[in-house]
Amino acid sequence: MQKRRILLACSQHLFGESLEKILRSAQDIDLIGPCELNDDICGRIAEIHPDSVLVVDEDPQNDSLIHLTTLIMERYPELSVMRADLTENVVRVYSTHLLPARGTDLLQTIRNLPVRGQKPAADKDR
Repeated sequence: MQKRRILLACSQHLFGESLEKILRSAQDIDLIGPCELNDDICGRIAEIHPDSVLVVDEDPQNDSLIHLTTLIMERYPELSVMRADLTENVVRVYSTHLLPARGTDLLQTIRNLPVRGQKPAADKDR
């Protein structure tokens, strides 16, 4: 079984400890962290080469968190960034998909995006 290397960066110590216990109990996850949530996270990513980064903060709309997510995605477009917080019962996943720069690919990509207010095809059957 191949393990996924997940870097956990957290601003809340107790929430980070809870997530750490959950993630360490999963046999297919190699957890790195938790580490502090700051701009040095990009340096940590360069050192340890995780498969994904999980960023946890109490406020999902925090400007510094949005900036940090953008910075990680710009520097490491191959990584998925997951964000979780204390106020919502959701995990947001951000990823970058590089596509060929042809008009037909752009049009197909746009057509494959979900339409606001419509459930994705997989959710319609539920």
